[in-house]
Amino acid sequence: MGEIFIFLFPPFVACLLMVLMFGYLGIHVLKREIIFIDIALAQIAAVGSTLAFVIWRVEEDHVLAYLTAFGFTVLASLFYAQAGKRIKQIPHEAIIGVSYAVAAAAALFMMALAAGGDVHLEHMLTGSILWAKWSDILVCAVAFVWIGLIHCIFYWRFIRLSESMERSDYHEKSPWWDFLFYVTMGVVITISIRIAGVLVVFSLLIIPATFSALFATGWGDRLRIAYALGISATLAGLIFSYTLDFSCGPSVVTFLGIGLIIGVVIRKKEGRKSGELKPP
Repeated sequence: MGEIFIFLFPPFVACLLMVLMFGYLGIHVLKREIIFIDIALAQIAAVGSTLAFVIWRVEEDHVLAYLTAFGFTVLASLFYAQAGKRIKQIPHEAIIGVSYAVAAAAALFMMALAAGGDVHLEHMLTGSILWAKWSDILVCAVAFVWIGLIHCIFYWRFIRLSESMERSDYHEKSPWWDFLFYVTMGVVITISIRIAGVLVVFSLLIIPATFSALFATGWGDRLRIAYALGISATLAGLIFSYTLDFSCGPSVVTFLGIGLIIGVVIRKKEGRKSGELKPP
C-alpha cells in the first residue's frame, strides 16, 4: 500500500490541479455552448509543440516547445474572440470544429515528416500522467495559480459574459474579455496536454461540468459536484492503471465516462419518481 501511495502521489497531485481548474472552466464552456473549444485549443497548442519538434528536434518540455505552443494558442484565441463578432453567417461552434480539423490534419502531416512522429503522436493524445515529474507539477501549479487569480479578480466579467442570455449583443461589446478568457484557457491547456494529453484534458473539461449540470444550476453547487466526480474518477483511473498495467490516460477517461453514465441513470430515475408524485 505504501509503495502504491508513493508512486501515485505525484500523478494524483497533477490530476487534482487539472480537476480544480478544468472543473471551473468547463462550466463556462457549457454556458457558452462552445463544447469543442478545449480540444480545438489543445490541438492547436499541440501543433505548436509539434512544429518545434519537427524544426528544432526539441521535446515538449523544452522552452521552445512551450513558447511555440503558447504562440499558436494566443493567435487562436484572438481568432476565436474576433470570429464571434465578425462572422455571423456561421455558428461559433462550427468555426471551432473546422479549426480543430485543420489543426489535427496539420499535426498529422508534420509528424509524418519527422522521425519518431508516431511516438510523439501517442504522447500528445494520451500523455504520461503516471510519470509526471515534480518540476512539471510545479510549473503547472504556478501557472494555474496566476490564471486562478485573474479569474478571481475579474470574476463577474467572466460570469456575465458566460451567463448572458443575449450573448451576441454582449459579445460585440466585449471581444477582448473573450480574448482574455480564451488566452487563460489556452495557457492551462498548453501546460496540461504535456502531462495528460489531449484526450484527458478534453474529458476533464467537459465531463465533470456536464455531470454537475445534471444535478445543480448554481455555480457553487456545480463546482462541488464537478470536483467530486473529477477527483474520484481520476483517483480510480490511476489505481486501475497501476494495478492492471493499463494505459493511464484512457483509464481516467473511462472512469469519467462511467461516472457520467451513472449520473444520467440516477437523474433519469429521480425524474421518473418526481413525475410519479405529481397529481394527475
